Amino acid sequence: MVDVAAGKYFIQNKLNGFRLFYNDDREDLGCFDGEMFEDQLWFISKKSNGYYSIVRDRKHLCYDGCALSMTDVARDNSLWVFEEDGDNKGFVRIINKVYNDNIFYAADEDELNGSGDENDDQVWLLIRKSD
Repeated sequence: MVDVAAGKYFIQNKLNGFRLFYNDDREDLGCFDGEMFEDQLWFISKKSNGYYSIVRDRKHLCYDGCALSMTDVARDNSLWVFEEDGDNKGFVRIINKVYNDNIFYAADEDELNGSGDENDDQVWLLIRKSD
């Protein structure tokens, strides 16, 4: 597991360079590869037993075993662990506590989701925004 300091982060996919975003006004969760905008900043904070919450606009990133979404209420399925990718120092896999699936983004299909298979599109860079 990787220890992540609490703070605001851009979460960028290593394979395709897209960054995770959430826009509360549009209720739109996805990935974007253009400029860095405010809706791509996530607050990551440590909870317990090495798990973290990933929050944007007071909503928690969660996974129900089928799809990623945002929720107002923190539950176990909105807790995540960061594991260093063995092949790419400084990069992480983001793994759900309940389902043990990795967040991935397949740019060709514009698909953001979770999967138990280990693929290159599941490797992420956490870019801390200085205060």
